[in-house]
Amino acid sequence: MVRPPGPRGTRLLPSDRRSQILAAARRILERGTIDDISVETVAAEAGVSPGLLFHYFGSQRRFRHAVLQAVAEDLLGRLRPDPSLHPGEQLRTGVETFVEYVSRHPDIYQAVTRLDSGSDMRALHRSTRATLAGWITEGLASAGAPAAPALTMAVAGWLAYMEEVVLTWLDQPAIDRADLIDLCERTCYQIVMAALDDPDQYEQLKNRIHERA
Repeated sequence: MVRPPGPRGTRLLPSDRRSQILAAARRILERGTIDDISVETVAAEAGVSPGLLFHYFGSQRRFRHAVLQAVAEDLLGRLRPDPSLHPGEQLRTGVETFVEYVSRHPDIYQAVTRLDSGSDMRALHRSTRATLAGWITEGLASAGAPAAPALTMAVAGWLAYMEEVVLTWLDQPAIDRADLIDLCERTCYQIVMAALDDPDQYEQLKNRIHERA
């Protein structure tokens, strides 16, 4: 159903109009896939002309990228660590939030991560993952973890692991959600332990991770 435009004579600021269009695209994406996002369908949903979308975004490909960038920014906003929590709580909360988000919006998340996407989409995915890895690494550093390349690589690898495990779970939910979250959290600590390759150093770090400030 075509949504009516705003009241006659109402003129939105460019930033507001752009947000209105992206919100319309997000509604379509939540009930379909990225392939359902076209200039025509989104224009109809937003109650604007297709030409206006081209005016703001230039092309359908650039428009789709803007939609998925908004999705990635929304996810990062939800996953941003709460500084009032200790690193262990930040990790647990982040895993819970990630699982909840991907469970509620599997098509949206897979649109960002699918392997056949273009180079700009892959760059967006890598950028999103790099931001998450940076937050986790900062949390480990605040607990006394060394600035070791092996640890940085291990965190990046764990994020890829968690992403794949959660997407596999969505296709084949063989375990409970709580067990899935526990698995992802537990694996993170195991990967950190392997990266440090020093049992005593790891035990000290793990204790500090769970200490309250």
